[in-house]
Amino acid sequence: MEYINTQGIFVYEDTVVERITAKKVFKNSKINIKITTLTKVGIGYDIIEVENPDYAISDVENIVAPELIGHPASDQDFMDSIICSTSIEDPAITMGLSLSISRAAANTLGLPFFKYIGGALSTELPTVGCSLLYDGNNELIAIPMAESMDEMILCYSKILEGLSLKYGNNTVVDVKGRYICNSIFDELDTFKKIMLDISEEEDIKILTGASIGHCKVMEKRDIYERISSLDYLESPKVVEFDGTLAIEGIDEAADFSILNPYNIGSLSELYHYIQYILDSGLTPIITCNNTTFSHVAVGLRIPFLRSNINSNVLNELWDIERILNNPNINGF
Repeated sequence: MEYINTQGIFVYEDTVVERITAKKVFKNSKINIKITTLTKVGIGYDIIEVENPDYAISDVENIVAPELIGHPASDQDFMDSIICSTSIEDPAITMGLSLSISRAAANTLGLPFFKYIGGALSTELPTVGCSLLYDGNNELIAIPMAESMDEMILCYSKILEGLSLKYGNNTVVDVKGRYICNSIFDELDTFKKIMLDISEEEDIKILTGASIGHCKVMEKRDIYERISSLDYLESPKVVEFDGTLAIEGIDEAADFSILNPYNIGSLSELYHYIQYILDSGLTPIITCNNTTFSHVAVGLRIPFLRSNINSNVLNELWDIERILNNPNINGF
């Protein structure tokens, strides 16, 4: 059933929020909190990392929830405006609430979350880049330029097999699925050789990239020359690089802008910030291991997603691909 709310907007009565709860959950070896939104016939949730779970639960249930109950989850802008007008300062909590509410609305309406966000024309999947080698400060990244999730996941499977043959016997793998080494720069040629062999075997272009923890490493001539041979580079700020450069923040000298959605207050604010990045002539990158952002990337047409190889992001995108009739990979 539809009705018109006080803002003069058509909303669905079934999407009216009846309850919002928060509780502790154990995920990825940490105590996180799960925020759950219940409507008359639907449910949505999001799991977030916070410094103090008890405080976060109190903030959700005692400060924000009473302001949201009775309002339609389908009116995203209105609900987000309420969330962001409260005294909650942690953007992870406000984003978690925003996602929980929007997922409840999608579930109530019987829509996949990506279609609820982006509509019927949401048919392009992002390319996914994963960090696979790590030295404590810097990472080496593989970016398969596949034409389907089937191809991309097959490619990553082959890459992991190749890395295992090279590093598996005497190298530690961390909780993010990255092989640990002394210096990624010493391993760069080996890493590129593995990518090249698999690229030729599968006839899929694989870009090699790096993420550097400090720009000072670029001041060393030998390291600068090695990095210059890469296709893609993530840096805290703008550095001289001939390939595709991604930085945190916005600078027209870069190509991509990296954003962590849990540093942004709500889904509505994320949408507007993405538009601002695009208007600045840059391409947005979402970096996150929450499967919700597989849907957000498809719905908001984000071309590139960064995640851990052992997260469920790739698997969630594979499921989305199965839902779509004519999916495409959004290359860059």
